[in-house]
Amino acid sequence: MKLNIKHIGWYALAAVLGGVQALGFAPQPLGVVQIGSLAGMLLLLTYVARPARVAFVFGLAWFCAGLYWLHFSMHGVGGLPTWMSALAIIALSSYLAMYYMLAFGVWRRFFAQLRVSSYLVAFPALWLVAELARGYVFGGFPWLASGYAHIDNPLLKGWFAIFGVYGVGFAAAMCAGALAFVGRCAIERRREVKGLALTAASMAVWAVVGLIVQGLNWGEKSGVPISVNIVQPNVAQTNKFDEQVMLSNTLSFIKQASQSPAQLTVFPETALPYPWTQVPIEPLEALHTRLNGRAVLMGGVGIDEAKHEFYNSAMWLSEEDDLLDPPRYDKIHLLPFGEMIPWGFQWFVDAMKIPLGGYGYGQSQKPFELNVAGQITRIGVNICYENEFGEELIKAWGNGDATAPNVWVNMSNLGWFGAVNQSTAQEQHLHMSRARALEMARPVVVATNTGLSAYIDASGVVVQQLRPDANVSATVQVQGMQGLTPYIGWGNSPMLGLASLLFGLSVFLRHRVMELD
Repeated sequence: MKLNIKHIGWYALAAVLGGVQALGFAPQPLGVVQIGSLAGMLLLLTYVARPARVAFVFGLAWFCAGLYWLHFSMHGVGGLPTWMSALAIIALSSYLAMYYMLAFGVWRRFFAQLRVSSYLVAFPALWLVAELARGYVFGGFPWLASGYAHIDNPLLKGWFAIFGVYGVGFAAAMCAGALAFVGRCAIERRREVKGLALTAASMAVWAVVGLIVQGLNWGEKSGVPISVNIVQPNVAQTNKFDEQVMLSNTLSFIKQASQSPAQLTVFPETALPYPWTQVPIEPLEALHTRLNGRAVLMGGVGIDEAKHEFYNSAMWLSEEDDLLDPPRYDKIHLLPFGEMIPWGFQWFVDAMKIPLGGYGYGQSQKPFELNVAGQITRIGVNICYENEFGEELIKAWGNGDATAPNVWVNMSNLGWFGAVNQSTAQEQHLHMSRARALEMARPVVVATNTGLSAYIDASGVVVQQLRPDANVSATVQVQGMQGLTPYIGWGNSPMLGLASLLFGLSVFLRHRVMELD
């Protein structure tokens, strides 16, 4: 049975499947939706007359539907005209869609025969290459990587600690390939008994092993639980940089830090959005006298006066340190356009009337040390966009587990991207934090300006989530962890190797079958 599809309606179907793909990530992670839409797209590509174009439409719809909230930052805060904001989102989505267009196009051109190896080997390998490429090229933009849809999938979530988000995405692509193979056999009424049996056996192995690895415990408790006060100030982006608002917030936040009974109090990214050398001295001195063994992580702007550089920083404030020049973590992986300006795009940043760009790159991932009852808990920090890059966070284990974080803190400001009831950015960001917890078997504290702030335990479960779009705080008991997951040990190296191996195997099997034919 041969279908000859040339109608524009199939482009519309590809767009629908792309939109459904985005739905698999937020507001709730729905792995079955992500796999189903991908299987439908793979099946569709088998028959369409212009597979590359149809695949591009799928990717474009996926990313436009998943990243629409960028409009709130560019238009609502930055003041760009709607048409320019929409064009920027389409341009970014088109760039990201190109990776998948190439993957689908190569698969259709060389591997679209009705064979198990085409669907369970070649396609997952090509999908993995596309995911890795967009996660690395030009600094990477792995937002909406397919593995994030599976943080609640009992059959796949156990693989995060072993192969990371890309490994989970590969497994999901194999499941989608299996569904597409079965669907094609049904459509064409082909009795591929051996192929169907092999497909069923492969999926059964994934399911059984997935359930087993989900139950493995990769870490153990380290030290005593610490009390952490998560502060979500809900400062509006439209007036955050107003001089009077900054002064009022500074005094309010320092007072709140002084009165917090928690052993660690965490504020969001750039809670004080100006150079630390300009923070009023008297309130800092008053804070210093009241810390009494407690510590505060304050989002601010670090400065290196010798280099004349500014940094997006997390300031560590404790009674043992000089609060006028405190220890700090400087953000290492900067956000394009928001914190660093790609060559040739200064005009675009200038069009938005907000202070963006110009930050320097941090260097050290050394965690801060919190002494509670004579026991040290090491606090690792990452800021906003860095939450996407598990392969970079595990570099904190460069000197072994004995000096690595026991607890991770992510400090973000998602107020750029609209209210939670109108944007999925906050849910997507929270799901990525849960994936990081699973990959490293560490609890993650998420402190954001407007939401979603939360405490996530080492098994990726959200223990407490603060009410979004509100000025609230919450104190939680956080148990630090130690130990190594396989992912910490090898990062994305197995996935890079697997993609090469499987693609080579696919080419070999294709030529072998052609020779036999």
